[in-house]
Amino acid sequence: MLNRLKSKYAYAIVDDPYTISSAFRLTVADANGDVLTFDKRQLEFEEKDMLETIFDVIDPRSVIASPGIEEDLYTWLVNEEDTELSLIKKYISLPCRIIHFYIKGSLSEQSDFEEAMKSLFPSSVVFLWLNPFKGILIEKIDNDSDESPTEKSIVDTIASDFYVQLSLYIGTTISSLENLRSQFSWEDRVFDIVKKVIPSKNIFIEQEVIPFLMMNDLTDETKKTMSEMLSPVIEDQALLDSVKVFLECNMNVSLAAKKMYMHRNTLQYRVDKFIEKTSIDIKQFPNAVAVYFMFAMLHLHRED
Repeated sequence: MLNRLKSKYAYAIVDDPYTISSAFRLTVADANGDVLTFDKRQLEFEEKDMLETIFDVIDPRSVIASPGIEEDLYTWLVNEEDTELSLIKKYISLPCRIIHFYIKGSLSEQSDFEEAMKSLFPSSVVFLWLNPFKGILIEKIDNDSDESPTEKSIVDTIASDFYVQLSLYIGTTISSLENLRSQFSWEDRVFDIVKKVIPSKNIFIEQEVIPFLMMNDLTDETKKTMSEMLSPVIEDQALLDSVKVFLECNMNVSLAAKKMYMHRNTLQYRVDKFIEKTSIDIKQFPNAVAVYFMFAMLHLHRED
């Protein structure tokens, strides 16, 4: 249904809701949790009324948090209203990070989902719903954080227990409470963007999504030029996969080979083969960075 709306009301759809005032946003969701945001100023009254009748309207300002710290935090963090920081400092220990989540599907028991998420992130001190499909946990960073389940196992557990698709965005470490609100706003915006840019991915780490954000804003001409630089190896997926792991392992051949369960010499051969075919020496850091961005661009192209 939402796909049909995209074609019919393309002129009124806002790709990045944060580019317009919340007073002009109309955000609707279907039963699967898919969301579209419209600019009310581009809609006739009858169109707006029809959308509000057929779909669930998501208005963050109407979300009522639980009394206590969640309510104070929502007022300060989401509504950006002045709140005594002393009230929040009593509950949030630093350093911390924000775990953003988004669910696609319908929850039968919201409270059970909350308890499950808190148990899967045992260092979390706050759980907050932003709308019926989206929320955050604020997690204290300590030694126990390293012993928490992996993000992939958390996504799989939620899927099997609640029959919904879970996406996670793991935020960066926050050391100052004064930076918490601005960091939340940035991460919340980035999460909304990368979910659309890379729909097949369900686990996002802030440092890893930056290249995708940058690639998404490149001109078509620049993307074409970058693609041509990889053309000699574009059909060799095994080679591309090996080089990608090599780059992700900080150009450490031994570590990359171990991660790919192959002999060190095999990986070294593939790296040399890539260099020979593309004339890009990825053993040099500036070239490695450039190729990593090219891989991000290639991933986006395949998503399209």
